Amino acid sequence: MATKRHKPNPSPVAFTSNDNDAPAINLELAASLLAACLAGDAPLAHELVGQGADAWIQDDQGWTSLHAAASVGDADLVKFLLRKGNAVWNIVDNLGYTAGDIAWSLNEADVYEFLLGEGVRSEMLMAVLGAGAEDEDEDADEEEVEGDQDPTTKPSTASSNTAFLSSKLQFVTDSSGQEVCLDAEGNGVMMGWERGIMEATARELVRSDVRGNEVGDEEDEWKVLNVGFGLGIIDTYLQTLSTHGAPTTHLIIEPHPDVLAHARSKGWFDKPGVRFFEGTWKDYVKKLESGEEEYVGFDAVYFDTYSEHYRDLHSFFSVLPDILSSVRPASASSHPSLFSFFHGLGATSRNLYDVYTTVSELHLSEIGLETEWKEVVVEEGVTGGGAVVGGVGGVRREHEERLRGKEVTEKKNEKGEEGGEKWALTKSEEGEEKRYWGDVGVYRLPVCRLEF
Repeated sequence: MATKRHKPNPSPVAFTSNDNDAPAINLELAASLLAACLAGDAPLAHELVGQGADAWIQDDQGWTSLHAAASVGDADLVKFLLRKGNAVWNIVDNLGYTAGDIAWSLNEADVYEFLLGEGVRSEMLMAVLGAGAEDEDEDADEEEVEGDQDPTTKPSTASSNTAFLSSKLQFVTDSSGQEVCLDAEGNGVMMGWERGIMEATARELVRSDVRGNEVGDEEDEWKVLNVGFGLGIIDTYLQTLSTHGAPTTHLIIEPHPDVLAHARSKGWFDKPGVRFFEGTWKDYVKKLESGEEEYVGFDAVYFDTYSEHYRDLHSFFSVLPDILSSVRPASASSHPSLFSFFHGLGATSRNLYDVYTTVSELHLSEIGLETEWKEVVVEEGVTGGGAVVGGVGGVRREHEERLRGKEVTEKKNEKGEEGGEKWALTKSEEGEEKRYWGDVGVYRLPVCRLEF
């Protein structure tokens, strides 16, 4: 997920035959392995792996032997490559597709389910091995982003939170008249096509408001927390959708000075009950721990930051038991404290999206939150350029052409008539188009309930 908010944790770098820095590996042997897998010749593939062939090496179209094995539907060969051939489950080809995406697009259900399980197992293990690492060094994330880069290269605002927070933002109007927020590289920090998602999310979160209901009364308070203001879309819905009025306490955590200035210009700092914490959510947690901020039991919490990895969201999960309200009216079992987040995890890949849907639900269950997934269609025509809903026909056709040895180039298809993919486009002032929402199906809205 390259352009918006939570990205999957960094993947291992795969060398191609054109990489001059590749270690001493037998590229010819690797090419033979890929060809054997593409032909469905499992015995030869086993023999080549025994001779030292590596399944993670990519050809000039970005395919690995795992992609090839997935394309022929050989689940046993896929498993063998992962266990014995040094295959990596989440390497993407030049079109951005994992081996799991290949299996999905060709209806290879057994292969897809295995690769989904492999992805979940791998990410859960990585989370365990990396637990606590964020506490060792304040700059750990920044070092990881920049570690292998040329020191003269400026980190991207889409992959470095520090770079993003120090960059200049633009608040502009797109061709459909909707306000958008762009970072210094033209990436969409907040876009109009998200409005439907934000409204659906807020409608779920307002169910935590028990004021005036049979389980509460008009004197009850409704306290909400939003991490990441953006354009204030979800904050606007939280202010207006409850039948009992605006929240009595509405805390907004926002670190970017340009966003804060924009919010101030829109009058948000003057709204009753609204308070901004001008810093990151990690700064807020530190001030809670030091006593500089008072612990508040929130009835609803939403998380939607920019340029952070999944590990950051996972880290925030651990804070939820301390900030979600555990004090509810005695008969409010049907109105628990609620949490949601923007689920854009791996949103350019069906495989990655499924993996992170499962992983996030498992991690939330570990801290006592039960997750229900609601489906929201990313509607056509809600962006400047449109988010087009379509099927997987274009993806399938690309892979079939690849299997026939034809050259395939990426199609940026706004109307969806050729490739049939779903696109949400961000536009810089120069009109550059950047893919964000891929062929992953409907948006999955997480509604998480604090259970005791």
